[in-house]
Amino acid sequence: MRGDVREGMRVFTADGTRLGTVVGCGEETFAIEGGLLRLKAFTARYGDVVDVREGDVHLGLTRDEVSPAEEGAGHAEGGGTESVLAADFATPSELVIPLAREEAHPRVVVHETGQVRIHKVVRTEVRHFTVPVRREELVVERVSEQVVAAEGPRATSAPARPVLEGLVPFEAGTFVIPLHEERVELTKTVHVWQEVAVSRYTAEALQKVHATVRKETAEVEERGEVLHDGPVDGLHS
Repeated sequence: MRGDVREGMRVFTADGTRLGTVVGCGEETFAIEGGLLRLKAFTARYGDVVDVREGDVHLGLTRDEVSPAEEGAGHAEGGGTESVLAADFATPSELVIPLAREEAHPRVVVHETGQVRIHKVVRTEVRHFTVPVRREELVVERVSEQVVAAEGPRATSAPARPVLEGLVPFEAGTFVIPLHEERVELTKTVHVWQEVAVSRYTAEALQKVHATVRKETAEVEERGEVLHDGPVDGLHS
């Protein structure tokens, strides 16, 4: 029965009298508190429980057999104080007991849920070009003596070939003829080929939240002949 008894459960004795409400659970015993104008505290053992059903604890003891809690501490085992309404006989009196309850007030708090990082990466690719280029080549021709003799008298009619200057017969010499070619040189220019736009927007959604709040209620316990107008069940709501 230890795990079945919880705080807030109503406790009934063996004769069906409501003893009070469980206000504290210990290792071997649990505390019970009852009464409206005059609080009463009791202590019961888990072995005294005969049944737990529908949120109610039923003891196998009568009210007189239940052990009262220790007195003189100023507080009951559940933490409440015991107050006695003092008034003269036949004098109307009234005791106001404030009952408090908690209210839940939701509010919106901004939290960071994540980050987006954008990195610019440089990639290398190979481009292929085909460019026509020119190159000078040297062609050496040997001219026979007959051709030279034939061209000699007709020099006036045929275009003359250029003759290197500074040639001395029967003297060795070296002639340098430069040859040229075209080469392709690449230059690079930077252009913007694409743009990436990043935008942030706010989306609104409905979110359901739940809060557990506490509310104090008054429980009326009657002993003996108590006269009152109407039922007192409304105090339990």
